Amino acid sequence: MTAARSTRIPTPAGGRMRDIQAVVDLLYSLFRRDVLVFFPGAEFETVGEDKSRGYRFEDGPNFSVVELAESNCVEIGFFGSRHRIYPRSGTSFRDHDRRMIEAIGAVLSMRYNQTFQLNSTARLEIYRGGVEDHYVAAFIDPASYHSTVLRPSRIASVIETLRTAALSTYENHRVSTGVLLLGALEYAERTRRVAPPDALFYGVELSILKSMHRLCDGKRTLFLVDQAGLLIDIIDIEKFSSDLLDPCPLLGPIPCAGAYKAHAKATLAGGHVCAVLSPNQEIKLFYGGAQAFAFNHGRWRILDPRSKYAIWEGMVKAPALARALFQAALDLAESRKGGLFVVVNDPAAARGRLIDEHDLLAEVAGDSPIEVTPFDPLAKRALHYLARGRFATELDSSVLEALAGIDGALATDPRGRILAFGAILRHDAASLDGRIVAEGARTTAALVASRFGAVLKVSEDGVVSCFQNGARVWDY
Repeated sequence: MTAARSTRIPTPAGGRMRDIQAVVDLLYSLFRRDVLVFFPGAEFETVGEDKSRGYRFEDGPNFSVVELAESNCVEIGFFGSRHRIYPRSGTSFRDHDRRMIEAIGAVLSMRYNQTFQLNSTARLEIYRGGVEDHYVAAFIDPASYHSTVLRPSRIASVIETLRTAALSTYENHRVSTGVLLLGALEYAERTRRVAPPDALFYGVELSILKSMHRLCDGKRTLFLVDQAGLLIDIIDIEKFSSDLLDPCPLLGPIPCAGAYKAHAKATLAGGHVCAVLSPNQEIKLFYGGAQAFAFNHGRWRILDPRSKYAIWEGMVKAPALARALFQAALDLAESRKGGLFVVVNDPAAARGRLIDEHDLLAEVAGDSPIEVTPFDPLAKRALHYLARGRFATELDSSVLEALAGIDGALATDPRGRILAFGAILRHDAASLDGRIVAEGARTTAALVASRFGAVLKVSEDGVVSCFQNGARVWDY
């Protein structure tokens, strides 16, 4: 739950505006609200005034993030006062989280300056689209939201364009499309892809051209936009990513849904940014060699796959197994299929307590196959031989996904040997608290199973969640 403290920021006496306290309080409430959008459950605390910096109201919000040594919170300066933001209990803000808080402060400061400092150069595009879109754009490209920059953000413009495309159909089908924003000039110069004299700006205005929606599908082909925001080409993303990094090796790639590996790879070097509207009507942003953001269910989510995968790998303690299961989970999520992966620390302890004896891939006694009887709930045992003695790390990814896609859980031991697939996990509901019982069936199973080992849960809405020791660790 969020903190219920009432915050009132002290402001200097006097000023050229009426009701200055109301204006300051409004801006702070917007900042607090929008931080909670990205970090539900965060708590705010007012520390006091920051008199050491000689704050003047004419300086505006004067937003800043204060570095605190060995602290799990973020301290900010705002209108001459200091505030601390605490994450969920027992966790700490990561570098990605701090950077997002800085981006929110930068965008709100620019909006304030454009509204009340009339001598500044107007950038009215800061009010176009959703304010959360600008937060994401400021996270990826902070320089675009500096007070001295006059050019609008290309990333915010692309997001607005994809939002508009998501509302459109072409021949009664939902639109999917995508854009690659060039970050460095060397690629355009090396391939002689430069803007012709009649090149168009890539923006929401192009949405009136219905044929635009058929020129690229977002998966194989993308629009190429230069640093000036001009649409200069259509590219095959597989070839682009191969040409861009060849012969440079791709070291330690961060797992990504298979359909978008080339998109992530294309942003690994050169500062390029890729934005895609998927067939699921999800907006994906790729930056720094990974998918950095996703917009679905009406909100932006900061993914930070590098940190989350590192946590998962540390829980599993077997890199090959961790990668295989994580990759399968991402691909199931992309295809909007549910699944549950459990790495059981002690198979003997889970036998009969978590996994029913009938679901375990035990060796068959004798040579007689299991009789298949119609409507027999145990008839699926007849298929156990297909995975008996197999290791998750040895299976093709599509086969692993197929096993995990069966109703129930796919369980392995710490070495990756498959213990069960399609297993209906056992639990004593009477032993669970009301909070857990109130969850969905798959989430309840994940929470219970996490007491026996590391768990990945895949929801049919495309969200992957990690559980350990009866608690949710992260959502992706």
